[in-house]
Amino acid sequence: LCLELMEVHFANSQFVTRNSYHVIDVGCGSGILSIAALKLGAEKVLGVDIDIESVKNSRENADLNEVGEELVLGQGSVTEILRGDFEFKSAPLVVANILAPIIIRLFDAGLADLVETGGEIILSGILDHQAGNVVAAGESKGLKFNDQRQMGDWVALKMSRDV
Repeated sequence: LCLELMEVHFANSQFVTRNSYHVIDVGCGSGILSIAALKLGAEKVLGVDIDIESVKNSRENADLNEVGEELVLGQGSVTEILRGDFEFKSAPLVVANILAPIIIRLFDAGLADLVETGGEIILSGILDHQAGNVVAAGESKGLKFNDQRQMGDWVALKMSRDV
């Protein structure tokens, strides 16, 4: 679901024509969303995860997919990104495939602040009955709900930070 919304984003995005199109993947896990963002047209992706084994796994998968330094990986989360521990603090596209209660906590930690003005955030790993709470959390931080995809009980959401 997240990949589907990412494909729509890249197909419609005015940002992709820029020379320095960045993406942030919060909770990068295996790195699949980070790798996909690069294959879809991102110049550089920052993938972070609190689990160092996930960071290592992401690098292994990146290597298998012939992705190099354009994928910056590190241990951390929203707090570390906003603090400036990594190469950039915001991006026109932010993705997170994490369970809804964690996404809501990350909004309180500043997740919405990672989204550049005019940019989008794609969230997945959300059960359908939790989607309303995630949308409300994002809206309380200045984001606007744009789209939703559903497969069975699982939902992906797309929200934006308007200009």
